[in-house]
Amino acid sequence: MTDVLGLAAYLLLPLVGMIVWRLDFIREMPIGARLGIAMAAGSLIVALLMAALSVIGIEWSRTVIFTILAIVIGIGLIGRIRPIGRPIRPIRPIGPIAILFCWLLTLYGTLTARHSCGDLQFTWGPKAIRWFRAGGLDPDVLHTWPQLTVDYPPLQTLLLAFSNITARQFPWWAAVLASPLFFLALLAVIRSWTRDDLGTLLIAATLTYTYTLAYPAGCAEPPLLLFEAIVIAALTFVENPRAQTFLASLGLAGAVFTKLEGATFAVAVFLTILFVQRKPKRAFIAIAPAALIFAAWMTFVLKNDLLYMYGGAKLPIYWSTIPVVLKTLAKVAKFNLYWIPYLVPIVLIAIGNVRRALVPLSIALLTTGATVYFYVHYPDPVWWIESSSPRVILTPLLALLIGAMAAHPYARVPAHGVVPEGEETEGSGGPPGRHSGGALGQV
Repeated sequence: MTDVLGLAAYLLLPLVGMIVWRLDFIREMPIGARLGIAMAAGSLIVALLMAALSVIGIEWSRTVIFTILAIVIGIGLIGRIRPIGRPIRPIRPIGPIAILFCWLLTLYGTLTARHSCGDLQFTWGPKAIRWFRAGGLDPDVLHTWPQLTVDYPPLQTLLLAFSNITARQFPWWAAVLASPLFFLALLAVIRSWTRDDLGTLLIAATLTYTYTLAYPAGCAEPPLLLFEAIVIAALTFVENPRAQTFLASLGLAGAVFTKLEGATFAVAVFLTILFVQRKPKRAFIAIAPAALIFAAWMTFVLKNDLLYMYGGAKLPIYWSTIPVVLKTLAKVAKFNLYWIPYLVPIVLIAIGNVRRALVPLSIALLTTGATVYFYVHYPDPVWWIESSSPRVILTPLLALLIGAMAAHPYARVPAHGVVPEGEETEGSGGPPGRHSGGALGQV
């Protein structure tokens, strides 16, 4: 029963996130995209709620948290959440069945502990349990056990603690089973926006395989990749400018609150919007919520003398380690398959329309550069790269896969991922600037 209740906590997240369905440009989207976005929004709302309760001194409890979430869910369910009707397009079953098969393989890998991350047992899980026992985000817990990566962004730990609160005991199975749930949400968003079964299958198959070597279950990568997929795909495939900006803001806020690498991802996206899309106003609006969350978390870290991982930027750069870093990263990126997970999307982009893949390609290059920058701050980085980079490099890999979909000759992608405000796209079936469906159509 503990694991059932713990898993129910994760299944509750889309209900919480359905409050964003009140936005017209979200309600216009296919059901898969709406559910995936709701999963991301719900995760961020729950994490921010629990952090806010700790800041104002209210102890976590089922009564307090679920009362507030019931209000949020009620607001989301009352009134304007009914989808805006669009013609239902026929679905060819072969593509969705193949995608589902890949997801089931991921579920099987999780259930058989093939994907379990050791950090769940040594970092994420113990930190969540101690916060649960303390009734909040307690800095004293971090001071007494500094191994818990004390200044790491707390979203994943807060979601684990939320599951702990729901079940009253720590649900280890629920902690790892959250990984395929986030993966399913990611695939639903991508397929709904693109209606590209083959492209979505490429992402599903690639991540299904790389997950077996990256061990993400129980770590922060599953929610992080969902947030990142929403940002990259929205900037690439979604045509409504308002939807692009909102979804980028949502994804960046979630990424920054999930992992240290989320901050560098946010910078990469900011620079991409600024220089590739050439939309400075959108760039600043999109990154503003993430910047506020980052500032609030760093205030907590500095006030409580918890600076650790973020302090790595102050370490000297060991230029002599660059060849070692590049060689070790290249070795890890092989994924025991001769770099095929990377080579396939790179080739597809090269032989396709590169211009339409500029946004994800830019993000892939910038996040790869940030990864190299991280690791050259260590005099002997080999162990650190081999233990952490299989998960870290999933971000540029995801960006490349989305770029491969965008470069496809039949993909309808706005130039640089943008439709100028006030212009109606061909086949949108809606008023100017209002369409937010996928690149190839929508349900």
